[in-house]
Amino acid sequence: MRTTFVEKACIGDLRLKRLFSERPWWMWLFPLLTIFFLVAIPLFVWDATNAILNSADGDYGEVVVDPSAPGYESYVLATPAHLSISVDENGGLSMVAVMSLGPNDVGGAVLLLNPKTVIRDGETIASIFEDGGFDEVEKSLREFLSVGFTTRNLMTFTNWDAYTSSVSPLSIVLDDPLHEESGTGELFSVVSTCCPYQGTYSIEASEVGAFLSWSDSADTGSLRYLRQGEFWQVWIEMLSSESEVTAIPGEVNAGFGRMIWGLSRGEMVLVQVPQDSTPEATLVDKGLVQNTILDMIPFPIPSSPEARTTVRLLDAVGGLNLAENYSSDLVKSGAQILIIGNAPEFTGDSELIYHNDENDEVVEGFRNALGGGTIVYEPLTDAAFEVTIIIGSDLASRN
Repeated sequence: MRTTFVEKACIGDLRLKRLFSERPWWMWLFPLLTIFFLVAIPLFVWDATNAILNSADGDYGEVVVDPSAPGYESYVLATPAHLSISVDENGGLSMVAVMSLGPNDVGGAVLLLNPKTVIRDGETIASIFEDGGFDEVEKSLREFLSVGFTTRNLMTFTNWDAYTSSVSPLSIVLDDPLHEESGTGELFSVVSTCCPYQGTYSIEASEVGAFLSWSDSADTGSLRYLRQGEFWQVWIEMLSSESEVTAIPGEVNAGFGRMIWGLSRGEMVLVQVPQDSTPEATLVDKGLVQNTILDMIPFPIPSSPEARTTVRLLDAVGGLNLAENYSSDLVKSGAQILIIGNAPEFTGDSELIYHNDENDEVVEGFRNALGGGTIVYEPLTDAAFEVTIIIGSDLASRN
């Protein structure tokens, strides 16, 4: 017997009624509540967010913006420090340059190191590079110099062409007595019109790589070191007359390009350190080199995460030049200065406040570097800085 459409509808209604009657009422409450919350929660969040953003409640602290006022503090940005190494046409290390920039990236300093310089357990920079590559050289130089590098780069034998072409040719004078004493007429093993040892010569961009890297097998590296110094002085001076950043290939806001462009915007100092060279190795005074580097890089980043003690340096007198008169000695004693500013009040004597008893010897070293101050131990587990140093009138009178 066929079922009509009306009969099918009645059967459907009976099934729905049976379904609702056979299920407990609370089985249907959960889906309804779920729908309610899905709609309500976004409304609650919007209302709460609006209330927070428009709230006038809470505590307000005055921000000190006057550098001469008590309570003013400013974060210290690390001095830009760059490690650049160059290799010859055979991939051997030929030049090591440590660079830093002055305030606002204007001017700076360059320290050249002979690749034969001994920096670790009788190993030279060149031998470390040969065995471990650039990463190992950087690690070893960090430890030797007691500073970290913000950036680094490797210059190949042919890279120099692009960096010097805008100011090519370079007129370089080789007049050091060592050149004459060498008794060698030509700089290269092949006949060249560009590069005898002594005199004034015009160096094309394509010849710069060879000019910087060539060294006789019996050479101590001293002649090459002198040539490299002359090159840096002439190159940066020539770049200083360039007004367009296109004189430097690539970007000039980071890395090697930033350093070169910054050096050419002001005075560049070519830093010299005494060295004792033989054909096998070059020896330098580690302490002297470290102090020289910290004169170049007054606010360094640590050579490793725990190599330096974080310091907040405050003026409790008013008008003190903390960066010039106090920070250098502290940095050379192992400080990483993160904040320079003024104490809450311009009263009181000098204090060195530390929060971890493991730093007691370090703080004693800071006091010796400053020449005085009272050491105060205040145990804290979550201090933002390991040591706060307050320069009072007792230390101000010593500078």
